[in-house]
Amino acid sequence: MEDEILIGMDLVMTLEEWGYVADGPHSTPSEAIGAIDVFQPDIAILDVNLGNGATSLSIAERLSEAGTPYLFLTGYNSSRYADQERFQQAPNLRKPVSEVQLRQTLAKLLGGEA
Repeated sequence: MEDEILIGMDLVMTLEEWGYVADGPHSTPSEAIGAIDVFQPDIAILDVNLGNGATSLSIAERLSEAGTPYLFLTGYNSSRYADQERFQQAPNLRKPVSEVQLRQTLAKLLGGEA
């Protein structure tokens, strides 16, 4: 989930180059919820702040309820939501993230070797 379309498209292309099947980018919570319901992803990458006061935290809650791992990829400090215990288990990567760090985090969340 990424509100900046070019960043989202670049991320999808990178994931596909690594062999993942990626759906998105989705820029609104309603788009993301629809995709979760249809595609039932193995993992999700969420930008926290989506502009206009919207966040992806409701999506994170939905993913948690489904047992789907996710990570936050954001340009913002995690302290904005760190006090909310339910989000503390999710990795928080800061933009710009290195490909190595992203790849290792995805592998770890999916149960592979980092």
